[in-house]
Amino acid sequence: MRRTKIVVTLGPSCWSAEGIGALLEAGAQVFRINTAHGSPERHRELIGRVRGVAGKRAVGVLLDTRGPKVRVGDLSQPVQVAPGEEVLLGDGGIPLTHPEAAEAVAPGAHILLADGVLELQVLERCGRTLRCRALRSGVIQAGKGVNFPGVVLPLPALTPEDRASLVLAREEGVDFVALSFAQRPEDVAEARRILGAHGPAVLAKVELASAVARMEELVTAADGAMVARGDLGVEIEPYRVPLVQRRLVDLCNARAKPVIVATQMLQSMVFSPVPTRAEVADVANAVWDGADALMLSEETAVGKYPVEAVRVMAQAAEAAEGGEVPIRVPGLAADLVGEVPAAIAQSACAIAREIRAGLILCATVSGWTARLLASLRPWVPIAAVTPRPEVFRQLSLVWGVHPLLIPEAETVDALLDQALAKAREAGLLEGRAQVVFTAGLPFRTPGTTNLIRVVEA
Repeated sequence: MRRTKIVVTLGPSCWSAEGIGALLEAGAQVFRINTAHGSPERHRELIGRVRGVAGKRAVGVLLDTRGPKVRVGDLSQPVQVAPGEEVLLGDGGIPLTHPEAAEAVAPGAHILLADGVLELQVLERCGRTLRCRALRSGVIQAGKGVNFPGVVLPLPALTPEDRASLVLAREEGVDFVALSFAQRPEDVAEARRILGAHGPAVLAKVELASAVARMEELVTAADGAMVARGDLGVEIEPYRVPLVQRRLVDLCNARAKPVIVATQMLQSMVFSPVPTRAEVADVANAVWDGADALMLSEETAVGKYPVEAVRVMAQAAEAAEGGEVPIRVPGLAADLVGEVPAAIAQSACAIAREIRAGLILCATVSGWTARLLASLRPWVPIAAVTPRPEVFRQLSLVWGVHPLLIPEAETVDALLDQALAKAREAGLLEGRAQVVFTAGLPFRTPGTTNLIRVVEA
């Protein structure tokens, strides 16, 4: 059974009920709605449609915020720029959607436009106007992104549109919010204030050089993370992107938080029914790095072969998990080691390996025990039983975890009986097998995992 989860982006190519159902059958576990496209009404409609198609299955919904992205403002026509030519950027020149960004840029800084094709060097700043020299030729077009590598921009963590999206996420009960262009832990805290104490899990998207500089703080503040390699590859040198990917995955694994590797994983499949060999290798390397989930963007949203792309990613991930190349396990962060839940998780994995158990079965209220177990990347399947529907769906993003929804139980024996019956019903147990069972007392209290038992099922 494949352990690495797949996130797919909804768009015109797949957002019908039939399309969503086909992606589920092909192997998708989480559906991403990109608020940079479409209206709030469309976003609500898609959330409801995913919920309707998913039924009782553990399927997550991820709402991705637009973020304070700086773009070229309105232009009457594209502007061709040659090397050595001077360009005015900001007030009185090429307009920016966030002209205040220019105030943070010092002479000597480099600015990238059109996905990094056009590079400018700042010669002089006057208020909100930057006088620049072109280092590479290119075309400046309205709506295209503008990147300021290494500059912490004086932009609000959340635009008014983002705040509205977060309110929508809270009202509709989505499972995850991806915070675009996060720069500091305070950005995560601001999103949480809007989402509420029991709102969706917040995933910090690492796609700015300033976010890379504070990556450990962002991971600590958030519930998980995403390495968004598109903008990141413009913000920093492309050859550094795999290094950031590896480091972010390690940081999330060490804190038992889910991490998504995203962007251009099967880019050729936007137009082709088969991937390139390099793309398959990219998927495999993300699995070996230890990613919880892999994401498809254009491939499913606007591509010609959305279902085929999911099938290819599922097959490539499953092949990478075959055991010939080990998956990296960085170990838990120092402040988690020695805590009872971490000790129980480590013991459960060790016992399961020693006795060749058929299943690790954990009862969880918050999902924490399941995430701890998954961070250790055991080869024994993990089934996580929970009475909370929101935890049931959020575990859809966690490596190797099969979420199961059960009613609340009054005793350990009743809990174990229900959990074993549900695991067998889900096809996770066949015939007789030894099962390593973990739970916590008192019941219904998050973070109290303190019990481990081996049972014959």
